Amino acid sequence: MAGSEGMQKMLPETHPKRKHPLHPLCARTAFSCNKLFLFIYALLFLFVGIILIAIGVLVEFHRDRIEPVNNRLAVPTALLIVVGLLIAINALCGMIGTIMEKPLLLKIFLVVTVICFLAQIAIGIIAFIYREQLPYLVSSHFQFAIKGYTKDKDIQVAVDWLQTRYKCCGFSSYADYQKENDEFKCSSGTPQACGVPKSCCIQREGVIVPEGCGYDVALNATYDMINTEGCTDALIQWLMEHLDLVGAIALGFAIPQIFGILLSYYFLRKVKEYRVWFRVDNNFRT
Repeated sequence: MAGSEGMQKMLPETHPKRKHPLHPLCARTAFSCNKLFLFIYALLFLFVGIILIAIGVLVEFHRDRIEPVNNRLAVPTALLIVVGLLIAINALCGMIGTIMEKPLLLKIFLVVTVICFLAQIAIGIIAFIYREQLPYLVSSHFQFAIKGYTKDKDIQVAVDWLQTRYKCCGFSSYADYQKENDEFKCSSGTPQACGVPKSCCIQREGVIVPEGCGYDVALNATYDMINTEGCTDALIQWLMEHLDLVGAIALGFAIPQIFGILLSYYFLRKVKEYRVWFRVDNNFRT
């Protein structure tokens, strides 16, 4: 008896419990095709997430130069970076969940994809809403920048960059410095009195701009040395270009996600159905 019991223990079970087999990506079945398409979709959106992060960082880098003038661009670009990061992480969950046929990872992928889709729609709407408000926002913030030009180094750097790049001076004209900044008023008694910043001076190729080229321009009427046009139009154009870029990219990448949401939902449902069928079949065999 003891010998027969030992032999039975050594023998394998008649119907050992089977593990859930994974479907290959390249099999000629509807399930495998769905799996392949979903994997490619997740892989593409991994690259999309990386691209969104890169664009958001690039826009943020340029925005920092004029942030003291108008920081309203911070909201769309920050959302763009966050959404790009979420898309990249979510894409990894989708790729792993698709290959391993893990319902939990697929659920996470589906839910986060829906959230990212809604967030990208919000980014596009916010960007275009701010675009319509730009004229008012620019005029009010630029006036504040002119007043604080000599008091805040960050504002000074931002305004100088804007005036040098777009060959402009002030928000409506060069005279804004005499109107809005106490140190540039003719009655101030400072070296800048009746003048404008050096960044307002016309820069000619091969000619070094002297340090005090903008001094006393209003007093001596030396307007041929400075840019007399204001920067409002140039700043609005710069902001509109970047807001259009942010909004178009966000909305453009949101549209293909509808396909991904439907594909993910269908594949998740099929995985659950297949697991239920396999569990029932496995119990029947044992």
